[in-house]
Amino acid sequence: MAMIEEFTRVWNSIWGLLGPILAFIIFYLLYPEKFERIVMHVLKLLSFFSKSAEKRSISKEVSRIITTSLARYLPLEEVPKVIVKWGDADRTILDLKKNMLIIVLREGRKHHYENVARALLKAIPDLLAPEMKVVYNSKFVDCLSAHIVKNAVRENTVLVSFINEFISSEIEKNEELRELFPMLIEIDDQSLFSRLLLPQLVRVAKIRYPHRDPGIDSEVRELVRIIYKVVKGEQAPGLIPMMCGKYFKLLILRVARPEKIAEMLEPHVQFTKHALDGCPTMESIYILAAGKVNITAAKSLKTLLISELKEIGLYARVSLEDEYKGFYKGKPHINLYVCKLEIG
Repeated sequence: MAMIEEFTRVWNSIWGLLGPILAFIIFYLLYPEKFERIVMHVLKLLSFFSKSAEKRSISKEVSRIITTSLARYLPLEEVPKVIVKWGDADRTILDLKKNMLIIVLREGRKHHYENVARALLKAIPDLLAPEMKVVYNSKFVDCLSAHIVKNAVRENTVLVSFINEFISSEIEKNEELRELFPMLIEIDDQSLFSRLLLPQLVRVAKIRYPHRDPGIDSEVRELVRIIYKVVKGEQAPGLIPMMCGKYFKLLILRVARPEKIAEMLEPHVQFTKHALDGCPTMESIYILAAGKVNITAAKSLKTLLISELKEIGLYARVSLEDEYKGFYKGKPHINLYVCKLEIG
């Protein structure tokens, strides 16, 4: 009897130690996201008393935003491990071998979400393409990053307020940014920000790196304006929505006019051939459409263009084709279509 009582006592002692640990492990395995949120809240509370806890709290928060909101919004090939450290200035260190992004924040007791906002703003260029920080104007890259972060965390009003403060401070100092930033928002409404503008910027940055040509800034501004006019339907009649610059060479076709669909899309084909005559080094053709009827026509145009271009000795291949729902002329949940043809 004494032996049973001793065994029971020992077992209760062991279970008293291991029980909570086992319960935590089971909870983590069954509900990993909820477990992570609990850890984040605990670290956030501890951060009021410990700089070390604040670093870990920011790291957890930034990692969660990157792996959830940003990963769905941006074409990220791989999400690195994020580590936050304190230093004398905000900067990032990308370790490709370890797949690690170290975000160094200027030390000082700031609001938790202000630190998270600063960390995200610094992280965006490295997540997209580190080359962008060298090739493009730094203020434009900051503005681009701010828009991306704001869009990804729009449900967190406190975090958005700090992003807005940053945007306001940057735009007030720069007339060009005051013009471009509203255009980025309009372009993003039709999801052409992540499907057209960003891929073009990333592609050119990778090609140009490590050379910085200030002349590229005017081309970037022109690219944003062209896409914006297409989105708003402000393209002047007879004016081809294309760019044939030193770095950006693309044509945008929007299948939207019923009479052109009725004419078997021939006007679009002639439009494209005319554009290629004016820009023999054209690299990309984007076909856009909104609404089921126009999307069906756009897919037919894709096939027709590939065939027609082949006849004149040009090889075109589909590198992007996406049908999705989004905003169009202020209306939500409209069927939208983007197809990119690369010309070889």
